[in-house]
Amino acid sequence: MKYTSNLPDDMVNISNEHPLSVGLKLTLSLLFLAGVAYLILGFAIDYAVDNISPTQEKKLEELLSIDMNLSNEGSTYLSKVTNKLSKCANLPYDIGIHILNEAEPNAFAAPGGNIYITKGMLEKADSENELAFIIGHELGHFKHKDHLRTLGYKLILSMFGILIGKDYGVVANTTLNLGDARYSQKAELEADIYGLEVMNCAYGSVTNATKIFEKMDDNKEWQYFMATHPGFKKRIMKMKEKSIKDGFDTHKTVIPLEKF
Repeated sequence: MKYTSNLPDDMVNISNEHPLSVGLKLTLSLLFLAGVAYLILGFAIDYAVDNISPTQEKKLEELLSIDMNLSNEGSTYLSKVTNKLSKCANLPYDIGIHILNEAEPNAFAAPGGNIYITKGMLEKADSENELAFIIGHELGHFKHKDHLRTLGYKLILSMFGILIGKDYGVVANTTLNLGDARYSQKAELEADIYGLEVMNCAYGSVTNATKIFEKMDDNKEWQYFMATHPGFKKRIMKMKEKSIKDGFDTHKTVIPLEKF
């Protein structure tokens, strides 16, 4: 009897599932794995940051040292305000403050106890009260070691960007950036509250603490959903709630800025 082979069914390599369903499952699986990895690495970063010593942080500062366009104008006055606030912050190292020759309003804490504040931010402040809150906020980042955690999370996002590649990269990166934004917003709100506490300790008042945010508010709260900072209205509301709850004075005389 002659053997006759049967050809395979034309549909043997075709899934019965709809392509959209397959794509959705693959995307959800990727997001789940990315989220789990992000959480695990996040715990590792928190552990490392919580156990880093001031000496080790100073070494990290040296490794990350980069040239910046700095100005010495007004640095003595800024140092005086910073030192006054630092006495209430009780941090494990001295705090230095530096002025950046940049027009964009910004201020940030860097490893080793360095605060950088732009000329644009200084131009926004109309009183020492506003300046004191800005510096107090950055001291809050040092207290909570947010500046170190931020470095760690940025490394994670960079690593995922390299590993993910093109396939599903946009979706996964969006998810990871959203997680990073949620963490950052929480850290910013906590730094705001700490800034109020330090300011109240140093000045006996939080007069005009919210003024800087009121001037920067652009009435576009929706755009902060995935931003690293929460919307200004939310920040102002949280600060006012804290002031009322703790009975902080908000009506003392406003202290004028010294000339820069």
